[in-house]
Amino acid sequence: MKTLYLKISGMTCTSCEVLIERTMKSVGGITAVQVNHAKGYARVDCHDHVTVEQLRNAVDPKYTIELYKEQHTAQDVPHTKERSWAEIGAALVVIAGIYFVLKQFNVIPQNFGITDNMSYGFVFVLGLIAATSTCLAVAGGLLLSIAAKYHEKYPYLTRTQKFVPHIYFNIGRIVSYTLFGALIGVVGSALTLSPQTTGFITLAASILMIVIGLQMLKIVPGLDSIRIKMPKFIAHKIYDKNETAAPSTMGSFLFGAATFFLPCGFTQALQLYVLGQGDPAVGALTMLAFSLGTMPSLMSIGALSSFVKGRTQRHVMTFAAVLIIMLGMFNIQAGLALTGVAQLSNGDERAQPAALTGDFQRVSMAVDGLDYVPAAFAVEKGVPVEWTIDGSKAQGCAQIISIPSMRITQRLNRGEPTVIQFTPEKSGKILFTCGMGMAGPGYFNVQ
Repeated sequence: MKTLYLKISGMTCTSCEVLIERTMKSVGGITAVQVNHAKGYARVDCHDHVTVEQLRNAVDPKYTIELYKEQHTAQDVPHTKERSWAEIGAALVVIAGIYFVLKQFNVIPQNFGITDNMSYGFVFVLGLIAATSTCLAVAGGLLLSIAAKYHEKYPYLTRTQKFVPHIYFNIGRIVSYTLFGALIGVVGSALTLSPQTTGFITLAASILMIVIGLQMLKIVPGLDSIRIKMPKFIAHKIYDKNETAAPSTMGSFLFGAATFFLPCGFTQALQLYVLGQGDPAVGALTMLAFSLGTMPSLMSIGALSSFVKGRTQRHVMTFAAVLIIMLGMFNIQAGLALTGVAQLSNGDERAQPAALTGDFQRVSMAVDGLDYVPAAFAVEKGVPVEWTIDGSKAQGCAQIISIPSMRITQRLNRGEPTVIQFTPEKSGKILFTCGMGMAGPGYFNVQ
């Protein structure tokens, strides 16, 4: 018995791992094969009579197989830094400059509010705005990161072929928003997510974005070994029926459909709006108009990542990787706020005492943009609280107020104050934030 450590070039994805393993195992005398496309190596346990030449003849010629010297192991595979720190720093400076300009000149309007008398044309405009703001933070970042991994997996595709999955992504998104919008109009809150669930989804998406961004930059040795993929025993069964590895448009369609459940302030506000309407036709048309509004921005991301080439492509992907990492880090704090474990940014603010009137403790708050005024209240345990909120100036995700620990999520009215009632049952701090965890957090200090 012996073990062969092989260097294999030409692999592009986990499908290559499966195909090579299956082919090598068909050679007589092979007892075990482990292939890792990220590190470009294979370990083959076999009988002494098996030669490297036999393995070369068995495997597709597009893969080049070389034998390591005996002292070489999988850990000796060198890690190549494809991008310099200067290049990454330049991308960071550009992103910071763009953010500064947008913030100083208010290029992206966010004071469009959801009202009970919206036209579908207005909802379409909301989609245009959302796709350049809150939806970009999660859906756009995830789309860009998955697109980059897709291009790495299928480098031989033409630019048009690389763009096709983006078309299916948007089709899946439109179909999903329309169908789920109708279902919410019928069955109501059964299809809406709790703040904690939204928070965990945000955290998972953020971590995925950061990992993919670092993998794209190739600055962390060993990180390429982290892959989200199906178990190989399932992959082998799939390849029993299909021995070819071709790009799947169904995956893009389903990924686009799943974005209905990704945290986005405008999406959540519209979901609650549809829930209040209780009409499947209104729900379907509202979410259809919104998804169509988000399409131009998301399609532009697809076009940018698919059609650029050469040195421009390298710079665009570096820029994309840095942006993905920054969005991921930004969203982690939002996810922690929604799960109820965020650090209080205003923990030292003096809590405004509630006024006891009749059977209620009454407090009032205004939402100015993304700020809560005031953001801290002192209340007593066991006494019902009546919380009056002026949301006429709320922007973006702040149009939704959420108390994760009490499973309360409420869309703020634009024309009249919103009133929320609850009873604090135990001492401590009760956090509240916006629908995406980006505003605040504020808190009730329960004594």
